[in-house]
Amino acid sequence: MGATSTIHNEDSQGNGPAYVFDTNNQRDILAHYDDGTEKFAVMSDGFIRTTSGWKNRPIAVGVGDIAADNDDYTFPLIRAKHDITITNINIGVDSDVVADSTDFQTIYLEQTGNTTDIGSLATSSAGFSKHVPRAVTIATSAEQDHLSAGQTLQLRIAKGGSGVAMYGLVISINFTIDQPNSTIGTATDNIIRVINEVGTNPVIVHDHDQRDHVSIRESGIEKLRIDVNGKMHGGEDNIPVDQYYYQTVNVGTISTADSKKCPLFKSHCDVEIKNIYFGAKSTHAVDSNTAYWQIKINDNSGNMLSDAYIHGPYGGGTALVKGQLYDMGDMAKEFAKLTSSEHIQVEFAETGTGPDIDGLTFVIVYIKTA
Repeated sequence: MGATSTIHNEDSQGNGPAYVFDTNNQRDILAHYDDGTEKFAVMSDGFIRTTSGWKNRPIAVGVGDIAADNDDYTFPLIRAKHDITITNINIGVDSDVVADSTDFQTIYLEQTGNTTDIGSLATSSAGFSKHVPRAVTIATSAEQDHLSAGQTLQLRIAKGGSGVAMYGLVISINFTIDQPNSTIGTATDNIIRVINEVGTNPVIVHDHDQRDHVSIRESGIEKLRIDVNGKMHGGEDNIPVDQYYYQTVNVGTISTADSKKCPLFKSHCDVEIKNIYFGAKSTHAVDSNTAYWQIKINDNSGNMLSDAYIHGPYGGGTALVKGQLYDMGDMAKEFAKLTSSEHIQVEFAETGTGPDIDGLTFVIVYIKTA
């Protein structure tokens, strides 16, 4: 016992975790309350349930310029490995758009698997001021705001009359990660319970120089570990869903005359790339053995993490439906771990004269390893 904390664990013997929690009924491991209201909990699968900002994930996608007379495109925005809920969407442009009830654009936010829009904006009744985002009202009655694992959030634009040009369109998306398993038990079903402890210091304190703080397990399989440096780890196949991060990059239109390399991702810390999804704002069938693209995800040393083919060859390419994102498959494990000084880029190898790939978009899924 420490002098200032209810439980104080300092320089204890051994090198195993200070606390090991191993359940077989998905019971919550830790729950922190403020005057009877839950603020933070750790589930036995490692998921953190909280009212803090940890649950929120922001992502911004630069869609680019929208021609006034073109409403054939559907842009892919994001796809996740797990269920998510869209909480906020804001759209902005870098030049004014005047409201016009005759010639206008309507922007629809949609998901695969649900025919009801998440939300929409139109310039018929309200335009855009340069660099001032407009909020999209999110519909929730039919779970339009919910994306299941593997579904794509899409942006579709439809013109009214002759339409109106929009330049530098950027969409900002905020989402929360859905709790993967149901909460088991009640607030009073605890092994250790501290209520209204007097004082302002932390209730439980660990002060170690080598041993991990906590190991959380289900039926003996580790789901979450907090090491001595405060870093959270999940097992190779047991990563808690709220430890995945996402970055979307729209590299624009790729044509035969374009440069064949585009930077995709560089992190501030060591990471591991777990998945990469790709798609475009136009449809491409697999219908050529002589004119197609190979897209390769390489690190800055030229090592390939993964690749895919567009428009061909027969039996080897990926047929793209506009606005949808597709998995590039397993990453090469020996190259998927990046330090903060490394980056990944997409490189293009063209067979014959490949077709223009409009609005080619990538979603990088990664975890932090340091």
